[in-house]
Parts: sequence; C-alpha cells; structure tokens
Amino acid sequence: MNRIRLIVATGIIGGFVWLNWWVVPPMGLFHMSLIDPPLPANGYALVFFHDGKSINAATLNMLKTGWSIIWHIWPFAVAGLFSGLMIGYPLGELAGRKLAIAQASDEAIRLSEELFMATQEREVIAENTLKKVQVLNTEARGLQKKISQEKQKIFVMKVTAETELEAAQGFRQRNASLRKELNKARAKIRRLEKRR
Repeated sequence: MNRIRLIVATGIIGGFVWLNWWVVPPMGLFHMSLIDPPLPANGYALVFFHDGKSINAATLNMLKTGWSIIWHIWPFAVAGLFSGLMIGYPLGELAGRKLAIAQASDEAIRLSEELFMATQEREVIAENTLKKVQVLNTEARGLQKKISQEKQKIFVMKVTAETELEAAQGFRQRNASLRKELNKARAKIRRLEKRR
C-alpha cells in the first residue's frame, strides 16, 4: 500500500514538473468572435492556409499565452477534478473492496487448506490408534482365553488337591486308628508276656 502511495505522489510531482516546464509555457488560449467581421487593422486573427494560400480567416477577441491562461481555465480544471473524483472515488472503493474480498478469500482458502491438512493428520492418528486398539483387543481376548484356561487348571488342581487332602486325612485317620490298634496289640503282648 505504501508503494502505491509513493507511486501516486511521484506521479503527481512529475505531472506538475511536466506542466511547469513543457506544457504550460508554450500553451495559448484564444477566444474567437461569433461573427467574423473583416480582419482588424490591429489585433489578432486566425488564418487558415491551404497550399500556401489563405482560405479563411477568423478574428480573435482574446489571446493569452503561458501562465496567464490558468486564471481563465480554472473552472474547467475544477470541473475536471470533480468529475475525476466522482468517477475515481467509487472506482477506488470498488477496487478496495475487491482487494479486501480477494485477501479474505485467500485467507479463507489458506485456513481451509490448513484445516484440511490438520483433519487428515487427525484421521491418520485416529486410524493408527484404532489399529492399536484392535491389536490390544485381540491380545486381550487371547489373554482372557489363557486366563480362563489357567482358571480351569487351577480349579482342577484345587479339586485334585481337595481330593488328595481328603485322602490324606483318611490315611491319617487310618494311621491313627492303626496306631491305636498297634498300641493295643503291644499292650496286650506285654500283658501276655507278664503273665508268662
């Protein structure tokens, strides 16, 4: 935006320099009379030539040259300035709005592309996470099967241990009863030996 302002300011200054040294000094402004009387003895006239011969002539009421014409043409310059402003202001506003719309649309496109890329990255992350969860789920099912098999083994071992414990208790009871009988038999043998 600063470059545009610099270009416009340089153009205006260059235009004034151009007007001051090349355009206005050799310029002239004249006013023709409405009715062409015969050529005056003193004054200005505009003569038309063709093949070196004068064909027609017009008398001039006024002739100004150089900077003295500025005071005579300023209403036309102001009218041109206002007409330029009336045309330039809406066109400038339109160009500014188009520029703002273009910048906003570029920003929206950039943001949508960033969001699209972020969404794709999140989709990839979500897919990887889903695959990991599926693998963990499969491993968990395998572990559940192993756990249920181990539980069955433990149950069988527990039942076997209880059975063996009952059998051992039965053996202990038998052992105890056999010891009692053995003790009774020994006592009987002692008594019999004492009687002899």
